[in-house]
Amino acid sequence: MHWLAALTVVAATRVLPPPCGAPAFDQERRDVATILRLEKAWSVAFLQGDTAFERCLLAPTFAEILRTGEMTGLAGELSFATKNVAHPRRVPPLPRPTVVLLADGAVAYGIVKGKMRTTRYADFYVWTRSQWQVVFAQQTVVQTP
Repeated sequence: MHWLAALTVVAATRVLPPPCGAPAFDQERRDVATILRLEKAWSVAFLQGDTAFERCLLAPTFAEILRTGEMTGLAGELSFATKNVAHPRRVPPLPRPTVVLLADGAVAYGIVKGKMRTTRYADFYVWTRSQWQVVFAQQTVVQTP
C-alpha cells in the first residue's frame, strides 16, 4: 500500500510541460526574471510572425490599445504578427522594461525609441494555472517637441 500512496503523491505534484514547448515558458515562476524573458520572447515572436507563441502567451480575452488609439484583441494582434511571417522584421536591441509584481499579476512597462516615434507601453500579466498570460497591453505615442 505504501507504493500506491507514493505514486499518488508523485502524480499529484507532477510538473506539467510548458505550454507549446517554447523555451520562454520553461520554468515559469512568479518573478521579475520570468516576465523579462516573456517580454523579450513576445517581441521576437511578433517581429518574426510566430503566432503560435502569441497564442500561448496572450489570454483569449486579450485586449490592446494601439498607438493610434484603436482597440484590438487577440485576433487583431495575431493578424498584425502574421504579416511578419513572409518578411520577418529585424529584431532591434530591445529596451529592458520595468516590472512590477502584484499578488497574481504583473505589469511590464517602458519606452521604445524608434527612428520615427517614441512609444510608451504597458503589458499586464495574470498568473493563472501556474503560468503567465498577458490580458491587456497599451501603447502611447510620446509627443516630442
